[in-house]
Amino acid sequence: MNRTSFTALTAALLLAACSGGNEAGKSTFKKAIDQYAEQHGVCLPLALNVQNPQGFEARAHVTLGEALIRMAETDTHGNKINREAHSQIELLEDQGFYKQADTETLPQPDQKDIKIRRYELTDKGAAQTLESPHGPLFCIGTQEVEKINWFTEPAPANGITVSKVSYQAKFKPERWAEKLLKKGGAEWANIESTRTQTATLVQTNEGWRDIRELR
Repeated sequence: MNRTSFTALTAALLLAACSGGNEAGKSTFKKAIDQYAEQHGVCLPLALNVQNPQGFEARAHVTLGEALIRMAETDTHGNKINREAHSQIELLEDQGFYKQADTETLPQPDQKDIKIRRYELTDKGAAQTLESPHGPLFCIGTQEVEKINWFTEPAPANGITVSKVSYQAKFKPERWAEKLLKKGGAEWANIESTRTQTATLVQTNEGWRDIRELR
């Protein structure tokens, strides 16, 4: 091979290597979406189902990420209640997201006193929480792309090249969160399911990026 041919081939290979990350395709788009997902956890409104000590059927939702969680340990008959919810919050206590504060005792005339456990959100727990207009969201894992369903032909829009992508994402809970979800029973079972989502990808000098990274 002469020098001229070798130089031309080298230039062509370098060009292909530089442009590879900007080619539109399922593998390229999967990598871009996964890259964003690795840096942004799955944060959800997770509510513990807490029984009111005044009545067996009276229940309230206590959302993880609240600064203070109060849960009755006994009812007005002295019976243990909220075993499942206490078990879940104790898992979060083991992870350092909550710490138990003083226990309250509420005197009840002609009935058993009610014992209340109080749990305070720690700094680590606050870092695990995202605020939303509808209440706190608690981050419990990440997600990864299982399959790219379809994507639109890359096209210019407002001076940039974009493509809309539909994909199936699988939720990957943290190890401690797996135990938390199992204790949540059937109500939390669908959290681990695969979901269809969409993303808008932008072509940059560093390859395709999820537009949410650039905001």
